[in-house]
Amino acid sequence: MNLNYGINGSIKVEAARPVIVDSTTPLGFVVPFKTLDEMRVFRNPTEFRAYVEEKGGTPDDLAYKTANAVMLQGVSTKIVVRFVPDNDGVKDGVLAGLDDMRAAPQRDDILTRPNILAAPEYSYDVDVAAKMDSVAAKLKATAVVDVNAANEAEALNFARNFGSRFLLLYSGRSKAEGRLYPTSALMAGLIAYWDAGGDNGYDEFGYARSHSNRIVKGVSGSERAIEYFDGEDCEARRLRQNGVGSILMDVGWRSYGFETTDIDYVWQSLERVRTFYRWLDAIIKANKWARDRSADQLVWVKKTCSEFFRKLTGAKIALGYEIYLDPYKSDVTAGKFTFVLKTANMPPIRELNFELMFSDDWNEAFITWINSI
Repeated sequence: MNLNYGINGSIKVEAARPVIVDSTTPLGFVVPFKTLDEMRVFRNPTEFRAYVEEKGGTPDDLAYKTANAVMLQGVSTKIVVRFVPDNDGVKDGVLAGLDDMRAAPQRDDILTRPNILAAPEYSYDVDVAAKMDSVAAKLKATAVVDVNAANEAEALNFARNFGSRFLLLYSGRSKAEGRLYPTSALMAGLIAYWDAGGDNGYDEFGYARSHSNRIVKGVSGSERAIEYFDGEDCEARRLRQNGVGSILMDVGWRSYGFETTDIDYVWQSLERVRTFYRWLDAIIKANKWARDRSADQLVWVKKTCSEFFRKLTGAKIALGYEIYLDPYKSDVTAGKFTFVLKTANMPPIRELNFELMFSDDWNEAFITWINSI
């Protein structure tokens, strides 16, 4: 037997690990610009716009409008941009550029995973939007699609091509600074702004909220008027019921709609989709230490998850939770274990109804009052 002579010590851990949800929202854009054929990451939209200007861009260029649209929302976030040549093969360039976005998190000169993806203007093409859906699903991101339809029927026909939880369709171009801007770029900036807390200051749970009914800064009109009336059937409501949002005049120019086109009603709420994927990603990262460790460490895995959901419930971001090891999906001998994490996010108010009813219940009291005078 070998003896470890002297006084020895070791350090061990018996504690739940913190689950940290990444509350930042990097943006990813694929934009045609002159002869540029490269991918870059910018620290903020100001840096993005300055680079475009340095390369000879003007306020009429799509790349400039894309950068400025994000700046108008007042957000500072990382932006991954895949510039593609603006030539006769621009559609093929955009499609190839979207493919390149898949590698953004692994490229040592980028190392950023976009959470919001857009191909301003060019996304109003079924092929491009379908590729955006594929890339967004891989990145667990949301792709914002421009629905630049001439009318409601055309918009609805376009929307019928999709049934995805990773797409946010938004209608029309929007007027800003005297020019027509791609709505997808404006909405990308708006989502990033409110994910970080928006006008309310820092909010670590901003990603868990609906960003419908938010003022879209800088917008002063829309290319095509979209009919909207509170409490009545109208074009904006019909579009939203089919997964197409709009920027509307309603006490300022506001976003209207935050729904996907998924066939499953549960995943038509975009804030739920974004919330659950962020939670899952955070839980996986927090428990990577347990891989290939002794199975008794599952106690700490469970405690880690319990502490996380207890915090979410206390903050009123989750309605409640239940955590258990599924005996039917686990095999102790094989070292395979499956935890079931049951929870529900706090839903937004999507429909608020008031019934104003006339009643004569107080007639007798009125007569009694008059007679008492």
